Amino acid sequence: MTIAHALQDLRASTSRLSEAVTELVMIAHEDRPDGSETAAVDHFAEQVSELQSSVVIAHHELSRIDGPKRLADRMGLVDEAIAAAALLYWRDLRSYDATSAMRQAARRGGQDWRSWQVSIEQSQHRCEQPLLDATTAARAVWVELAELVSLWLAHPPPVPVPDPSPTTDAGVPAAENTRRST
Repeated sequence: MTIAHALQDLRASTSRLSEAVTELVMIAHEDRPDGSETAAVDHFAEQVSELQSSVVIAHHELSRIDGPKRLADRMGLVDEAIAAAALLYWRDLRSYDATSAMRQAARRGGQDWRSWQVSIEQSQHRCEQPLLDATTAARAVWVELAELVSLWLAHPPPVPVPDPSPTTDAGVPAAENTRRST
């Protein structure tokens, strides 16, 4: 694989992740049933917004990469955003505690709440594979960068050697016997 292909895969997987998270945001915020302004549901909706924020940051940083030189500068930020999204997803949305809190709230709220909660869980599941793909693609980019660095270390690019001869103000080499004007 080349860096260009790895970056292309990362962009594609991050776009799929963005689409899946956008669907989850729509369900969590706009499809909420009436009277669902409880602490558990509000906390969940806030965590979904945080997940979306991390994915947007990753997508934004990827859009700023216009070549291999910028990739090395930006990849840390992209990876950090994807890792933050993964942490939020697994710890704050899909963990036992988070799922249990949402199910308890749905049971207390009635049939509309239960239907909404099932939609939430289905949408969460649709986020899982794109998140795993984005994480894998980010690792592939790192591997390609590491291989490139090892090549640079084995065969460093030539460094231009400055000409040690003195020059005049016009940039023309000065002769050694040139005298200063007084």
